[in-house]
Amino acid sequence: MKNLFLIMSFFFILNGIMFFFTSFIFLKSIFSLYMEWNLIFLNMKISFPLFLDFKSCLFMGLVFLISGSILIYCEYYMELEVYQVRFFFLMKFFIISMIFLILCPNFICMLIGWDGLGLVSFCLVIFYQNFKSLSSGILTALTNRLGDVFILASVFIFFFNGSWNYMNFINLLNQNLMVYLFMFAAMTKSAQIPFSAWLPAAMAAPTPVSSLVHSSTLVTAGVYILIRFFYILKDYSSAMNFLMIMGLLTMIMSGISGIFEFDLKKIIALSTLSQLGFMISTLSLNLPDLAFFHLLTHACFKALMFMCSGIFIHQFMENQDIRNFGLMNKNFSLSLCMFNIANFSLMGFPFLSGFFSKDLILEMMILKNLSIVHFFMFLIGTFLTVFYSVRLTIFLTFKVNFFSNSLLQNLNKLKIEKSMFLLFFFSIFLGFTFSKMFFYPLNYINMPLNLKVLILCICLLSFFLSLNFSFYFIMFKNFKIIMFFSMMWFLGFLKTDFFKKKIFLFGSFSYNSTEIFVENFFGSKNLNLLYIYSSSLSYILKKFIFLIFLLFFLMILWIIFMVF
Repeated sequence: MKNLFLIMSFFFILNGIMFFFTSFIFLKSIFSLYMEWNLIFLNMKISFPLFLDFKSCLFMGLVFLISGSILIYCEYYMELEVYQVRFFFLMKFFIISMIFLILCPNFICMLIGWDGLGLVSFCLVIFYQNFKSLSSGILTALTNRLGDVFILASVFIFFFNGSWNYMNFINLLNQNLMVYLFMFAAMTKSAQIPFSAWLPAAMAAPTPVSSLVHSSTLVTAGVYILIRFFYILKDYSSAMNFLMIMGLLTMIMSGISGIFEFDLKKIIALSTLSQLGFMISTLSLNLPDLAFFHLLTHACFKALMFMCSGIFIHQFMENQDIRNFGLMNKNFSLSLCMFNIANFSLMGFPFLSGFFSKDLILEMMILKNLSIVHFFMFLIGTFLTVFYSVRLTIFLTFKVNFFSNSLLQNLNKLKIEKSMFLLFFFSIFLGFTFSKMFFYPLNYINMPLNLKVLILCICLLSFFLSLNFSFYFIMFKNFKIIMFFSMMWFLGFLKTDFFKKKIFLFGSFSYNSTEIFVENFFGSKNLNLLYIYSSSLSYILKKFIFLIFLLFFLMILWIIFMVF
């Protein structure tokens, strides 16, 4: 089984390098490649298209490189797992679904990837078979199916347009409806308010799944789709304003929840939710290229954070409470160094990868003509990001550890840390490299000194406040306010048994009503008539069976003649 993980990881890394170089060719030559294979061309043409350009190849290359690193990580992390083959193929199907979503401009092919991500993510969330995993998996599946409904409605509209290719989006008659359908579908997949409850719940999956889902695949699919359709979306100011408000609210809500959370994986998941809101807000500022830039840098350091957290959790006997961690530089010096580098990149520390995308976005935000409310919401979101990042570093690095070293599980840290060196390198140098290669016109931004220093002051203020309050904020007396913030503004209501029972009762009622209607419609009298008609039809078919076979044979010959 180890050889299978290594072979697939080598294949993915090789393909990632190939797609990276292909994206550079597309960038320098400024052209795109559209390929189409006709599968059936009788009365209706059914084709399989591929669309390759700079963005799709670059994102595809990053997905392959991250997937290859995670598969090497899985070789050692999941070595004691009983169902390794099942886990391997689920991960493989998950990556293939993402490939369909990125490269196929056809709605049917894209729907395969979109539905595949939702279905396989459900199987991965419930991989550890217990009640908590099942509850989280049902919430993940139901929320993603809600987004699938919007995509299916889009397919239905495109069917009446005569084409399933979204390159013909601009020729649609119902373009207004399509824009909002895609916007809500992307919001469900990227877990924006009010669809945010499923993302922290998905932490019930194994840690390698979390590192893949929350870096470059499932949660980024919605942002990628919005970037792809931005040339249409930018003409609808109401949709852009709505995305701005939802993105900023998501960023603030997840940031506050991250401050009150103690579960290591959930804190990292809430940071992902915060960055997704940041990307959506950047997109609504008419900055799709910068949103894509931050999407790439975020994918690298977030995957690295999850992989390092997996080592900590595995060593501490599956304990995820950060209050039980501390002084980890003694036993996990290299892993802790990688984690802190990724964490500092998340908060935008100079001159790591996250700095080059976040600082550029914030400076462009300051230069935009924003309202004072939106402006301060951006600054509050940045403040909260630094706050929970510094808090997490303090708990892992400086807090006293009361966990006995004799209880630490035996794990070959050196082998598993080798799989993280590529992402560690990307977390440091990728932002600088991409900023020089792809965004060189934006290197010089002329703005007043007080505005230039404003972002730095906000980050420093958040840093010093987190130093003072990291150990004492739990002394806060108002328990109801703590519950409100820690439970994501009570959006967790969507995963309660009460809400799920209502959904299943409605489904049961719909099923029973349909069954009663069918029984009444095909009752004894109507069923008897149906039997008479079917008997007459079978008698006619027996009489002309030879003629039917002859026509079928001639049709097959005609198809072969048309093909060859």
